[in-house]
Amino acid sequence: MLTVIAAVGALGGLVACSTSGDTSETASAASASSEVSQTGSTRPTLTESRLQPPPLENEYTTQGRPEVVFDPCTWISDEAVSEAGLDPATRRRGQDVVAEYTFLTCDFDGELRDLSVESGNVAWEEDLQRYSGSSEPLTVNGREALLVQDPEQPGVCGIHVRTKAGFVMFSASRTFEGAEAGLQRCDGVLEIVTALEPEIGTEN
Repeated sequence: MLTVIAAVGALGGLVACSTSGDTSETASAASASSEVSQTGSTRPTLTESRLQPPPLENEYTTQGRPEVVFDPCTWISDEAVSEAGLDPATRRRGQDVVAEYTFLTCDFDGELRDLSVESGNVAWEEDLQRYSGSSEPLTVNGREALLVQDPEQPGVCGIHVRTKAGFVMFSASRTFEGAEAGLQRCDGVLEIVTALEPEIGTEN
């Protein structure tokens, strides 16, 4: 069995087999915006092939967890990415995980911060327990959330927001330019998440 990377791997004893997307290419804002389709919830999503999530069922998905609906790579609009101070042209799939639990991942770059967004079906209560000693509660646009400063990831400031399926992790790290500008670990991260949280949808 493989342990998953970074923020997902930090979820304690959970293990999973992963399916990773192609992260070698970057998207242009124009091409990502021009192709949309309608999901079952009539929400427009990006349809560019390399941005699509993996199938959400396989031989490992037998734990009875809810299906992850919100996919950050195809649901978050270019406008919201720009509002968050990130570059829509850098949109790319991260390391998706579909196994005993699911996390769908998208990565974005910015001038001062880079961001990874992971939408998962690990229960909110599990997340609270995992980070009980390195987090504090907050709300983002009225949604229950958690500010996480994991000592095992000193360069990352995380904000986790609760969803019906589990939670979404927003993990921000400073770029070289951000460090040179004097940004502290969590400076501006709440503003980034506040700009992107509405893309999850109130139905999720």
